[in-house]
Amino acid sequence: MPVPSPEASHVPHVPPSWVVGMVLFPFGLTLGFTITALPFLLTRQGVSLDRVASTSALVLSPTFWGWLVCPVLDTGLTRRAYCWITATIGALCMALALPVLTPARLGLATGLLMAGQLAMVMYGNAANGWMAEFLPDNLRGSVSGWVNVANLGGGAAGSLAVMSLAEHLKMGWIGAGLAACIVLGVLPSTVFPKSRRSSFGFGQVFTDTLKATWKACKRRECLVGFALFLAPVGAAAAINLFSGLGSDFGASEHTVVLVTGLGCAIATSIGALAGGYAANHVSRGYLYLGAATGLVTVSLALALTGHTVAAFIAGALIYNALTGVVYASFNALAFQLTGQESAVASTQLALFTAAINAAVVYMTWADGQGYRHFGVRGLFLVDGLASAVALVPLVMLVRRLSGVREPVAV
Repeated sequence: MPVPSPEASHVPHVPPSWVVGMVLFPFGLTLGFTITALPFLLTRQGVSLDRVASTSALVLSPTFWGWLVCPVLDTGLTRRAYCWITATIGALCMALALPVLTPARLGLATGLLMAGQLAMVMYGNAANGWMAEFLPDNLRGSVSGWVNVANLGGGAAGSLAVMSLAEHLKMGWIGAGLAACIVLGVLPSTVFPKSRRSSFGFGQVFTDTLKATWKACKRRECLVGFALFLAPVGAAAAINLFSGLGSDFGASEHTVVLVTGLGCAIATSIGALAGGYAANHVSRGYLYLGAATGLVTVSLALALTGHTVAAFIAGALIYNALTGVVYASFNALAFQLTGQESAVASTQLALFTAAINAAVVYMTWADGQGYRHFGVRGLFLVDGLASAVALVPLVMLVRRLSGVREPVAV
């Protein structure tokens, strides 16, 4: 279905798309650490992959349930203020967590990392809500591409640095470096248009704010969006575990670091930019499902073919490139569903993000169980077949609603 015409194109002084997108680097750095560096650091200390999968799922869980506290972002202060507050808290948690990231103190480290992830979830939704205020529709695709360069590509690059330095520096120094990068990553927001102060006071956080959110989210097109995001098709959960699968494919530690770090940073960035460009020209719902179909194909190929070093390299890079397309189309669609005039943009975007991250969390756990019982073949069969089953009804739903005369954002 054609993309709606730009809303509120009168908004002046919007920075270049790459500058706007780069404000999500702190969130991507933290998320990338959990997805890639954390499994690497734990497996090299002898922690079993099924326990790593459970730990990763727990640390990632605020990306789902964190929406419960995100209504705060639409009350009281401006979203600019919330960006700086939450980034500072997230940086502090990372600095404290890494020195205790050992099998003996894994519980404490997990708690700190989870608290840091919650702070960065709030940061990401504060930044996204701020962007929703001033982005016209014709920039949502390109900005979404750069958002995911910062998110996925930046996260992979940061993980490469962590994994490369792990043998040379104490974890305390690495944690301090990550904390500094998180705070510095907020600097692009200084050239954003001025953020509007919320029309809701702190006392309205769980009353009027939630009522406004319900009114915005119960629209038909938003319900279609929730159906897409909650399904396993866009979870791309295997990216959370690739860095712990090197031995299953006979890949050396050096190869794993290069592929899941630098290689995946480049792959996800290319995929995100391509997906962001496409999101300005084609149906964002079909783009999302098309990239998800590619993920199914890669997962089944990795499950059913030989587990060689070449398969590991090709599978990881292609899977991450398609993940970039999926997430760029998700962001563009979420911005479109929210619009520029929403008084609860941060909460609404938090709900969309929670939906897709719920799929990431439960599919990360499910993939880990597949590995626990059937090895690497079981992991990728679970990853691919779960999505394949959901694809057909979702395609039919998007196709049915694409003919509706009201503006459906699919």
